[in-house]
Amino acid sequence: MITPNQVGEILIGNAVATETTVPTFIASASDKKLKVLSKDGTNVAAKKPFYVLQKADGIPGGFEFSDKVDPKYVEKVTVTAYSPEILGSYKIDGFNTAGVVAAKRTYEVEIRLEDQLSPENFTTIQGYYVTGQILGSDTATTVRDGVLKSLNKNLSNRGSDEFTAVADGTGILITEKYQDNRPGRDTGRKLRFTVKGKVFENVPTNGENGNLGLLTTTQVTAPKPGTGTGKWVTNAEYVLKGFKYDPARDYGYPANFGDLTPSYASKAGVYNLIHIKHYMPRTETSVERQYKVLTIAVDKGADTLANNANTNTILTSIRTAVDTYATVPANLPVV
Repeated sequence: MITPNQVGEILIGNAVATETTVPTFIASASDKKLKVLSKDGTNVAAKKPFYVLQKADGIPGGFEFSDKVDPKYVEKVTVTAYSPEILGSYKIDGFNTAGVVAAKRTYEVEIRLEDQLSPENFTTIQGYYVTGQILGSDTATTVRDGVLKSLNKNLSNRGSDEFTAVADGTGILITEKYQDNRPGRDTGRKLRFTVKGKVFENVPTNGENGNLGLLTTTQVTAPKPGTGTGKWVTNAEYVLKGFKYDPARDYGYPANFGDLTPSYASKAGVYNLIHIKHYMPRTETSVERQYKVLTIAVDKGADTLANNANTNTILTSIRTAVDTYATVPANLPVV
């Protein structure tokens, strides 16, 4: 969940500028370059308040900048290296095990797709195959293929945008599909699901007809949402930039005036993330701190260790400014 609680900011770039003053940065830095500079417009220095700047040729003024960050009030700095989203998969097998394929049985593969709000709300997507009174020509392969055909038909009826189901050796491999995002409309959350294979007797024995437990279910690949993905950064940018530039966005839908929010993130981006949690002390009687989180998304271009260098340069500047007030993480590996 991305919200402007504890007001958030995000700056996005793909390189670090060499300029050492605000005027020269504005005049000479290339588009999408980042720089940490002191509040007085000079090069970053120990224990001096600072800004993070981003060159942005497409907007009036040509640059973006963060709120002032006072090193005295920096509570925490973190860095997260990019990791890709990984699609989860399961394999159902055991069709060819002796005694599994028999007459008068129902074979089922069930995908339990959980609702995004609660695992107690779920949908089941199933594929079936039923053998006759006499086994006839049915084999492990025909049973497996029959279940697969039925499952794929039901997946197709749902739009074919959730899972792939294919024959894999003697079993069935089910893999979630990538869920694209539409910033402001659909965050593209990963699917939450489990898979199970079942076999039932068509004619219950002693009035019971439970799963015989003859098929095996193995998780082949554990799902991971990834960190610093283009999906996450485009979603975060939509929310945080919108809060800054156009908090009433879409209030007049469908009579909108268009999106007034500048956009720099790419779904194809590969981002390292630096988060600076800081605050300003209250001057009123309330002693509560007003926290802010500044996120710096550094596009690596390609996911190589060498491309962590720009992130490390920014970390070094922050480390210089924050000095002894807070711990800044060590640089990311470059080899």
